[in-house]
Amino acid sequence: MPALFVETEPPSPTPLRFSIDPQPLLALLSFGIAEPYGTQHPLTELIRRFKTGHGIDVGPLLTFYDRDTEDAEDVAKLAAAWQSAAALGECVGAMRRALREDNETAGFASVEPTLPQLLEELEAMAAGAGTGRIQISFSLTWGDRPGEGGEPAAADAENPAG
Repeated sequence: MPALFVETEPPSPTPLRFSIDPQPLLALLSFGIAEPYGTQHPLTELIRRFKTGHGIDVGPLLTFYDRDTEDAEDVAKLAAAWQSAAALGECVGAMRRALREDNETAGFASVEPTLPQLLEELEAMAAGAGTGRIQISFSLTWGDRPGEGGEPAAADAENPAG
């Protein structure tokens, strides 16, 4: 099952978790990466709208990597996914403002109704890291292998949506 991970340096004293299933955010990241290739999907259009309609640098949100590393190149790319928490927070904050202020932009997000809440929670995670760094990663096979480490940023036990 795909899983989304959010980690900070210095490490958060408690695991960073979304209160709801973060799969729509992982979908946004995935479609965002595909945007330059002309992919036609509402989430791709949403990223395009953030970039061209609102002048938002979406790079910080799209800085993530697969944590299922297979070789030294993967390890290096995962390490390169660490970034300024402040830059991610600013990016996500601008996206949230665009969703609130522009109905057309919000319309593209309507395919994933929980996306605004997930962006709000990601912005809070970035703010919690202060001047530190943050890394977003994913695993398409998390939980498929015994003894797998790390905790996904899925919903918590009280709200087992993720």
